[in-house]
Amino acid sequence: MTFDKGPDSVDFALVNRVHPGDLVITQDYGLASMCLARRARVLNQNGLEYTPENIDDLLFRRHKNKKLLRAGKHPKGASKRTKEQDITYRNALERILQSA
Repeated sequence: MTFDKGPDSVDFALVNRVHPGDLVITQDYGLASMCLARRARVLNQNGLEYTPENIDDLLFRRHKNKKLLRAGKHPKGASKRTKEQDITYRNALERILQSA
């Protein structure tokens, strides 16, 4: 597939292909929010399932971090991935797939 070069063009192309009940795996909160609006299930790389109940808080935290970056402050980045995160992700993915 080929997509336009514009910002978020791949995200919009993906969202336009998402159907209710589809599973999308992403760490992008904006993409997650759009997929939730299409009634997809959305999981991040650490096993956190994005839901209508938690997406607003996550988007707000992203907004606050971007404000800090513009002000020259750098919030602490993510730590190195652990085996526990791998297990949590696998368990969450299996749970979602089994419920489908």
